[in-house]
Amino acid sequence: MGGSTHFSVFLLVAIILLCSSSKTVNATCYASEKQALMDFKKDLKDPSGRLSSWIHDVDCCKWEGVVCSKRSGRVIQLLLQGPDPEIHVVGDEVVFVYPMSPLSGKISHSLKNLTHLRYLDLSQNNFSGIPIPSFFGSLRSLRYLNLSRAGFQGMVPYQLGNLSSLRTLSIGEVFLPSDLRADNLQWLAGLSNLEHLDMSGVNLSTASNWLEEASLTFCVK
Repeated sequence: MGGSTHFSVFLLVAIILLCSSSKTVNATCYASEKQALMDFKKDLKDPSGRLSSWIHDVDCCKWEGVVCSKRSGRVIQLLLQGPDPEIHVVGDEVVFVYPMSPLSGKISHSLKNLTHLRYLDLSQNNFSGIPIPSFFGSLRSLRYLNLSRAGFQGMVPYQLGNLSSLRTLSIGEVFLPSDLRADNLQWLAGLSNLEHLDMSGVNLSTASNWLEEASLTFCVK
């Protein structure tokens, strides 16, 4: 009887130690996701070296702008927003000075391999008129997508309507002229969990019933 009791106590202590250790030990990133990020970096122009920590010899969960799940090691956030400008008044003019250069270049399809990505922020960069990638619509785990003031142009891809878990979508261009446009907003109906939408500056002149579609998105919850 005593031996059985001692074994039960030992088993309970072992379980407690195992559970506590699993909460404190951080997992390392997946090799496939590290390679996806390296491929993503290759297509970017980074004159200020903001991604200088993105090297093979370092765990990608420790890279600047990358956040991983502590339990699984999966990449769940990419925080790559550009720098806020410093505002200077020169005579009668207001001049925006950036402390470091924004990211530019192309956006690699390799991001599709980040299947657990929940949060993607590429705002305030300069992608020089390329369209918003339609493959963003395959990042089904996304809850937050911010592409505002990042220099995207062209048609807003209807594939964004596949992001049914999305809670925040920002694609507005407030301060600079925008060539982003949408000829319909029916895809908004797929964003059943959306709580915040910013499409300021997007040309909706050819979109029919856009007000009705936007209203349905927020009212039918």
